[in-house]
Amino acid sequence: MSNADISQTQNNIAALLPGSVLSLQRESVPTSYQHAGQRYLVTYRSRGVNGEPIVTSGYILLPKGQAPKQGWPVLAWAHGTTGVADTCAPSGDYVGGPAHSLQEVIDGALDSWLARGYAVVATDYQGLGTPGMHPYMNAASQVHNVVDSVRALHFWKPKQFSKDWIVMGHSQGGGAAIAVAAQGQKDAPELNLKAAIALAPGGYQYEGIAEYVQANPNPDTSVAAFFPIVLLGAAAADPSIDVDKLVSPDMQSLLNQARKRCLSELQAELKQAPQPVFKKDADLKPLLAYLKRQSIEYMTPTVPLMFVQGSADHLVDYRGTQSYYQQVCKQKLPAVYHAIPNGDHRDALRHSPKYTAEFLKSLKHGSIENACK
Repeated sequence: MSNADISQTQNNIAALLPGSVLSLQRESVPTSYQHAGQRYLVTYRSRGVNGEPIVTSGYILLPKGQAPKQGWPVLAWAHGTTGVADTCAPSGDYVGGPAHSLQEVIDGALDSWLARGYAVVATDYQGLGTPGMHPYMNAASQVHNVVDSVRALHFWKPKQFSKDWIVMGHSQGGGAAIAVAAQGQKDAPELNLKAAIALAPGGYQYEGIAEYVQANPNPDTSVAAFFPIVLLGAAAADPSIDVDKLVSPDMQSLLNQARKRCLSELQAELKQAPQPVFKKDADLKPLLAYLKRQSIEYMTPTVPLMFVQGSADHLVDYRGTQSYYQQVCKQKLPAVYHAIPNGDHRDALRHSPKYTAEFLKSLKHGSIENACK
């Protein structure tokens, strides 16, 4: 479906139910998937930040062979940070693409689910590859997009898919998985959300990144390359936040690049952080208040939750993940935490299959308890 077709479709979807399939295109299965029998690109009717009807894209992976009598159980995949430009949509990944090295790691993790007999559906999120800007890390939008991607499977071929589903996400998607753990069952009561898996989840004290940048006139370049995505995502979700009025001329240049480039490109090209990032008289109260509202510490899971986190992760501080885990512990909710000694940000993905196997076994026997120490 072309961008023009998507724009036209977006004007005609208000009467459709969330999850309604708008287009489906079968594609060849990437060689990185040993256990996938079919792959499809999909666009579906979802809901945006305020529940408004939107077109969202994504991809579907089906195991080899026929669906079991009760249907394939479903894994909803929530991807990590790629950027806010349309070219950053994971469904459009290609060899040599801006997020391909990350996607290769993701492929390995998702293939392990196909090997277990799960169908996989992976949303691109609102505004990635579809009209409008991407409201990066907006909890409501991400819940809607993930939940409606699962609904799309049932609109497509209801007898092939079980109502049972699990959400798993990494980084940005780890935060999305936690939001789904808190709101997903209420949002889609016709489905049966069984559990959530958060791999190096972002979003703990989310406003802290803006406070760090404000307090440090010379922020680390990795943070500076990432921060435009935070700003543009906030502006996309809340139009009252005019980020162009907040940032310095140097940061404005980086902000403009982030509107059309992906995170990996920004990280590769940025040699020195803008100094300063914000204008001296910038009023950050609305921005900080918005970011705080998206923070995961305000979310209470309603299903068993597994965390996987590397102790040497320099992108998502493991201390934040541990703090949120301890918060869940105090609420006496079923949760487990797996630390990867000296593991980096992507190691949470690489090691997830072995921890998932144990988690699913416990889930099947109903033996997941609060494992806090």
